[in-house]
Amino acid sequence: MFHLYEIRDWMYECELFLFLAEVHFIDSKVSPVCHEFCHVLTGSKLEEMFDRLQKKYCSCMSVHSCVQKEELDYFKSVMDCISSEQWDQLNSEKILQAQIILQKLAIGLSNDIIKVHKEKGHPKLYAETERDPPK
Repeated sequence: MFHLYEIRDWMYECELFLFLAEVHFIDSKVSPVCHEFCHVLTGSKLEEMFDRLQKKYCSCMSVHSCVQKEELDYFKSVMDCISSEQWDQLNSEKILQAQIILQKLAIGLSNDIIKVHKEKGHPKLYAETERDPPK
């Protein structure tokens, strides 16, 4: 379960990271890399966490299948551009698209957490309603 929650924490920070990147296009003095985050927010770090999750559980997790490979590659590319402050390769539309992909990943991950809780017989902590990702 730890790996699932680690990815969820990463996604929470990523949401703020992408918001700050979006704000950068309104006020160039704002830069997400100037803020402290607990996690390394790059595409390669996400890939590393997904690989660890796949080894621990299986590749049939929702978070592995809730986005297309092209979407995931796009998302990782945007994250890497923000992390390295390659603003000339980004625009607000790309940030928005990355936010949509992050929402899909978060929904898939939430569904996985519910699934693992059920499989392990853990008590219900909240209403367990699996959701479909946005289209």
